[in-house]
Amino acid sequence: METNSTSEGIEQSFHVTQCPDLEEISKRSLFFVASLVLLSVVNGVLLFVAVFGNAVILWVLRGVSSIHPPSRTLFYSLAASDICVGLIVQPFNLIYMISTAKGKAALCSSALPYWDVIGFAMSGISLLTTSEISVDRLLALRLKFRYREVVSLGRTRLVVVMTWLLSFAAGSASLWNRETFNILQIIGLFLSIAVSSFSYTAIHLLLHQREKRRQERQIAWDQPSKSVTEASTPASSTRRYKSTVSTALWVYCVLLVCSLPYMIVAALWAVYGGSDAILISHAYAITLLYFNSVLNPILYCWKISQVRQAVREFFSRVWCK
Repeated sequence: METNSTSEGIEQSFHVTQCPDLEEISKRSLFFVASLVLLSVVNGVLLFVAVFGNAVILWVLRGVSSIHPPSRTLFYSLAASDICVGLIVQPFNLIYMISTAKGKAALCSSALPYWDVIGFAMSGISLLTTSEISVDRLLALRLKFRYREVVSLGRTRLVVVMTWLLSFAAGSASLWNRETFNILQIIGLFLSIAVSSFSYTAIHLLLHQREKRRQERQIAWDQPSKSVTEASTPASSTRRYKSTVSTALWVYCVLLVCSLPYMIVAALWAVYGGSDAILISHAYAITLLYFNSVLNPILYCWKISQVRQAVREFFSRVWCK
């Protein structure tokens, strides 16, 4: 009973701090209120850009033959989570920011639980999916010809479904225990960083070793060992592989840059509580985190030539109509 009452007290204190009423908001600085208004406008713009950009990517990814179907499924999942950020998470974020700026504590408190659960779930899906993409690229390099047998489309779809279910289950922890929720956020981030960092480091080392062996063989033979036709196929395959690895690495690095400030602020909040400085820092950090959903479609267009060409054709058809 004592533990439950303590937990309820922490939750009530948290919501009072994060959802001030009109009297409390009048005591806050002008910078506090102005920042919330500014970020509400920014998030409103990001909302539409994220939904539109990722919807286009989902549409054009179907015709990208350079990406193996299981890998394409992971990119589908990432784009879908980014669309959900724009369609679902950011509207709740806007309700929170606007209601907080106006001192409407009841509206803020009613939106906050949904924002916590869905927002954490979408962030978790993005983090886990980027890690899964890195592992997928490592398996493609290590397994070689067995890759298509081991990494099947059915197994990849199962991983995607489990990722979404696990992320929503972890996000639901915020409804019962705030401390557990904060711990899950930090653990999830660092596990994702560890897995992705290991995968990309292993890929770099394996590619370096293979390139070194290839050069040694060529020196030993003192001439190209294969005809141009024979050599073009593996060379083309290697270029496609390096291209997808480069795309995945950029997606991972951008996600890391966008999410780390939020996790730092979340850790400071857990330790020191929700002061005005931490609340505003949280608002800016969460906006940067959601900005990642806008950047991903740009990365796909920049790093994957077939996606870039498909997007051009899509807009050409739209403008012609």
